[in-house]
Amino acid sequence: MDYIIGWKKDKWLVVGLSFVTVLVVFFSSAYVYMLNHMVTRYHVFVGTERIGAVDSTGIVQDWLLWKQEQAKLLYPSVQAELLIGDVHFIQEREYKAAYDNTQVMERLEQRATIRTSGVQIRIDGSPLGILKDETAVNELLDGYKNKFVSPNSSEPSSRLQSVEFIQRVELAKLEIKPEEVGNSDDLLKSIETGGVQPVHYTVQRGDCVSCIAYKFHISQKAIYDNNPFIKNTVIHVGDVLNLTVLQPLLSVKTVEMHSETVELPYSIEYVDDATMKAGNKETITPGENGIMEKSYLTTKINGELTSEALSEEKVIQPAKQALVKKGTKIIPGEGTGLFAWPVYRPKLTSDFGQRWGSFHPGMDMVSEQSAIMASDSGKVVFAGWKTGYGNCIIIDHQNGYSTLYGHLSKIGVNSDEAVQKGEKIGIMGSTGNATGVHLHFEVRKGEEQQNPLKFLGKLTD
Repeated sequence: MDYIIGWKKDKWLVVGLSFVTVLVVFFSSAYVYMLNHMVTRYHVFVGTERIGAVDSTGIVQDWLLWKQEQAKLLYPSVQAELLIGDVHFIQEREYKAAYDNTQVMERLEQRATIRTSGVQIRIDGSPLGILKDETAVNELLDGYKNKFVSPNSSEPSSRLQSVEFIQRVELAKLEIKPEEVGNSDDLLKSIETGGVQPVHYTVQRGDCVSCIAYKFHISQKAIYDNNPFIKNTVIHVGDVLNLTVLQPLLSVKTVEMHSETVELPYSIEYVDDATMKAGNKETITPGENGIMEKSYLTTKINGELTSEALSEEKVIQPAKQALVKKGTKIIPGEGTGLFAWPVYRPKLTSDFGQRWGSFHPGMDMVSEQSAIMASDSGKVVFAGWKTGYGNCIIIDHQNGYSTLYGHLSKIGVNSDEAVQKGEKIGIMGSTGNATGVHLHFEVRKGEEQQNPLKFLGKLTD
């Protein structure tokens, strides 16, 4: 009996386990089936509107890129931008989820528009024209700037510091029609000329350069610059002159640093020697010029120089000072070799050289004081009347040089008299061939007249 009961228990246990096994197998199979039929899809939204679902975001992204490229090909002269709104996706994975790629593409096509735009150039607020993009504008403006950059600005001795427009230049991106885009060459011509039309004029009888400049209200320089064939102001009847005066819309300011090397003169230290005749010198230690580099900032407007300022000085090699022995011994009747002005605070009235069709062998001067002084020490070799010179004094300085003083009203020395430098020798007058009271002064080396300015110090006011 116990056996039978135990058997029955085992039987129901087996039956139960079999049932459970069947359920597990069933549900496992169903789960596997569902897994095998799960589909991932992507809901496509434009802004907040759902327009459908696709099986891959790449389909939409590739279409957007293709559409943008098509817009650029369709409108190559402008910036073409695809407008469709904010496209985004929500991923979903469902059992046998549905999607329709074609439908989504059609709906995107319906919503897509193309916006065309360009960049407008404005000069001091006034529009000049429109080009495709900033790259095209910058190429135009940089090309115009480069016209006024010196070719040698890339050399070591000349460095470009800055190049800029004087006027205010602004760029504005605008939505436009493709036909509104301008031509770079035409815009460049407008910038260069300011829209000024060419002006030509045929020379008539009685015309002159200054007359034509006055008549057309332009400068003579503009006429010469525009017509380089004009030489020495000579124009002929029938000549066709270009009188166009361009008024560029943009002015380019360039600043360049220019460097040059110059000699730095050496200084001289003099040592007085009482045993050496005054006027004589002897070099003890020779001097040597140094080298200095000077840098200048040069400012130009449209290539025309407006200012130049010294920016920096740098000594490359210092100068070496010379040491010179200078004689101070005064020998009566002998010149020192250093000439002084023969009148007080002179004012020159006539120079040495050609004058009134003939040669003037000296120079004429006047002074607020009438006293005439010896230009250097020496011996009077002539004191009297000399044809053309009137009352005249000649001093031999006993060193190869002599000086002549003409047109005096009074002679204050005698021949063979020794005079000292700065000593009063006469009074200024107008004797001889003179048109007024003045002193005619000559310096001679031997018998040859010299330009007195070579020997006299700088004039003082």
